Parts: sequence; C-alpha cells; structure tokens
Amino acid sequence: MPGTLRVGVVGVGQRGLNHVNALTQLQKQEVVQLAALCDPWADNLDEAKVKKGAPLYSQRGVKLFSNVDDLIRSKAVDALWFVMPPNQHKGEIVRAAQAGIAIMAEKPQSLFLDEVTEMAGAIDRTGVPGTVGFQMRYDPWYVKLREYLADKWTVSMTMIVESDVAFHGRKHTHTEERGGPADRVWTANRAWSGTTMVEAGIHQTDLMRYWTDDDVKWVQAAYVERPQKLWAAEGDNPVAYTVTYGFKKGGVGNIIFTRPARVYFSGRFDYVLSLHSLVKFEDDLVAYSYEGKEYPPVQRPDPKSVRRVLARGPHADAMGEHNTLALSKAFAESILLRKPEMARATFKSGLNSLAAVLAAGVSHERGGERIDIDAFTGSEKYARYRRRPVQD
Repeated sequence: MPGTLRVGVVGVGQRGLNHVNALTQLQKQEVVQLAALCDPWADNLDEAKVKKGAPLYSQRGVKLFSNVDDLIRSKAVDALWFVMPPNQHKGEIVRAAQAGIAIMAEKPQSLFLDEVTEMAGAIDRTGVPGTVGFQMRYDPWYVKLREYLADKWTVSMTMIVESDVAFHGRKHTHTEERGGPADRVWTANRAWSGTTMVEAGIHQTDLMRYWTDDDVKWVQAAYVERPQKLWAAEGDNPVAYTVTYGFKKGGVGNIIFTRPARVYFSGRFDYVLSLHSLVKFEDDLVAYSYEGKEYPPVQRPDPKSVRRVLARGPHADAMGEHNTLALSKAFAESILLRKPEMARATFKSGLNSLAAVLAAGVSHERGGERIDIDAFTGSEKYARYRRRPVQD
C-alpha cells in the first residue's frame, strides 16, 4: 500500500462514531491515519466518550475542530468523512472539494437536491474522489444477489422494513440549539430528517439500484401522517410509507416502511422476482427457478428441486459495522491505489437514489402524483422542492 491516507470525520454522533470505529481499525492495519475530528459540540469530542463507540481510539495525534472550515484550511487531511444531519450542510462539501480533499458523504447528503447537485459538480470539476455512505453495497449476500441478477431481467422487488419510531437511541446532536427538537434524536423530526423514507429508506432504494444495476425512472408514493396531537411525544414523521418505483429497464420496486410508536419490534421481508426466478431471504439466500430444457415439465417439480442456495446463512445485519468497515476500507484503498472502481458508488451515482426518495415525499404531498425523476431533477415544475427555502 503506497502510504496511508490522512482522514478526518466531520460529525461525531451516533453514525460518526461508527465511522471512527471503522477508521481506527483501518489505522491499526496501516491503511489510514485518523488525523482529525470535527464536531460543533465539545462533549462529542471528549476522548472517553469517543472511546465508548470506538474502543481503539486515542486522541494522540488527532486534531480537534469545532468548525469545518478551520479543518479544511488546516491541510491536516487528505479525505473527509462527512457524517452530519442532512439539513445542517452549508456548502462544506463544495469547499472541501475545492481544497482538493476527497469526500465520503453520509446519506442523505442534503434534503435539497440543488445543493447536492452543486456538491457533485464541485467533485467532478476538481476531480477529487467521492463516494456516498451506502454500506449495504458491501454486504456479501447483496453482492451475491447482484451477481445472480446480472444476466436477468428483474421485473419486481419488494422490501418491507418494520421498525418503531424510537429506533435510533442516544441523542448526540444538540438540535435544541439549532431550532430542532430538544427531547429526541433528529431522525424523528421531519425538518431534520426529511422523513424516515429520506433518512433511512434511501438505503433500500439504493439497494434496488445496486442489485439490478439500474436507475429509478419514476416514483409514486402515499404516506400515513402521524396525528398532530402525537407529535410532542412521537415526533412528526409519518407512521407508514408506501413507495412504488419504476426502473429504467422496465421493472418495478415496492418499499413499505413502518414507524409506529409503542411497538418496539423490528423485522424485514424482501423478495426479488426476475422473469424466470424468485429470490427469497430465508435462513439462506435462495433462488427458485426451474432449469429444465422442456417447459412446461410433464410433472410439477418439487420446490426443493428448483431451490438454489446463493449464499449460506446466517446473514449478518447488512447495516452492521462490518459493512461500514468494508466501505471505508474500499474507499480509502481506491484513493491510495488510484483505482476508483474499488468504491461501489460514486458521489454522482448516488444522486439518483437521493432524488428518488425526495421525489417520493413530493409525490405524497401532491396527492400520489407519479413523478418522473428526470423532470424532478431539472424541470421548473419541481424547482421549489429542490431548493432550500429562504429564511426570513
């Protein structure tokens, strides 16, 4: 490996600590040097606190910053991992790219598509490496599924994610100091998260794109709003989300998200249908498909005879820190080895996933209107949804 990559992390909350944990492991492997941490609140930079989330962390040799621009000007890093609430971005990624710093941006990169388009343009113009925090692209089962579907036409995908509204636990971001909720994590607040579909459902959206090597063409959505009388106790994000995607190759995708209160249960259901096969997530990752030369067969085959194991279980949580580690390692090594293909998503390619989840919210707001993604990203009709509102 030609040297080590000097890395900084901007935002040391719940997700930021996951990245610090991964980077300290990579530092032990001499892939990166964790050179800087930045967070506007001093308590998030406390060494003892950071060590609770990243046991290998030592503040020795790590520069601490409360302001991103001071970190950018310091020339202390070659790459920055941006792990900020999406509504808190104020052009930092653009300025980092202009300074020649590589960018790993957690999703969603902003709640306003025009801002993210500007970020992508700066990364393209400067030529710095850039990626987005889609760690599930590094999951071994999902890689196997992508390989299996590579020569097939995927016609339908369904993903159901059941989880309670209190899914995220400890509050790290002092949202109360910036006009946000004082008594809950920012992900439960619409103005900060853009809804659960934007903050979390972007992962499932991106997975569908990754599995099929495709892009979302249109979206149609309907949400069930949480009664306003419950906002004080439960936050103002919807209780349930139903989103349908149309893909450019002709397939469709369905995502159902639930975020009730008082349930305290999490579950998943996924299936993928190609023209002649059905993939299911059982104890193993399996595909059901009749491979006989004669069709239809004389006798109906037993399900066991058409069952093919694509990957053996048990399946580790695809959102787990092992995939965060894999993402960080792949991106760091892609920079060091000058092999951008090692990173499984570019910053620019992530725009379609973000546009899709933002447009889903607009579809709901406009009564279930089917929204073309190209129109959403470029037409005057949707311009007001793409830009950050002007503050009075």
